[in-house]
Amino acid sequence: MVNVGLARLGMVNSDQHLGHGPPPPDTPGALRFQRTTSWLLAGAGKLVLQRWTGMLAGLELTSSQYKLLLTLDETGPLGQQRLAELVGIDPRNAVPIIETSVEQGLLIRQVDPADRRRRVLELAPTGRRFAKKLRSLSADIEEELLGPLDPADRVTLQRTLRALLDASDPHP
Repeated sequence: MVNVGLARLGMVNSDQHLGHGPPPPDTPGALRFQRTTSWLLAGAGKLVLQRWTGMLAGLELTSSQYKLLLTLDETGPLGQQRLAELVGIDPRNAVPIIETSVEQGLLIRQVDPADRRRRVLELAPTGRRFAKKLRSLSADIEEELLGPLDPADRVTLQRTLRALLDASDPHP
């Protein structure tokens, strides 16, 4: 009955079967929706998220703290607003994350001598150690997940994912 309704809308031929039929021989047991690129991306994303969540929980960090630490490790000291912009956090939401990170001894916040209204953040020694550990654990997760791919496939995957994300970014 659904096929007939969709056929009237011009979405399928009346003799098509939606989601019926055996999976192709190269994917034993997989249902049609399980072979779609979006489903596979979601499954890969779930694997990555599980690994990252476990890593961050083990270090008692949030994903926002992860981004702050690695950004400051790469850039050096930054103003609060610029840091929030680089990691994609609303500046108002960044304040409690920064406060927590300062209280945990991960970040040092200082008044900018050139502009006393501005606050500059940098990694504390503990934050540097965490950043180094995060880079190592991140590399381990990437190797674990991408280990089955040869180097050329890894480069292609990264390039393809970057193109997909860039195309979906409303503010390039």
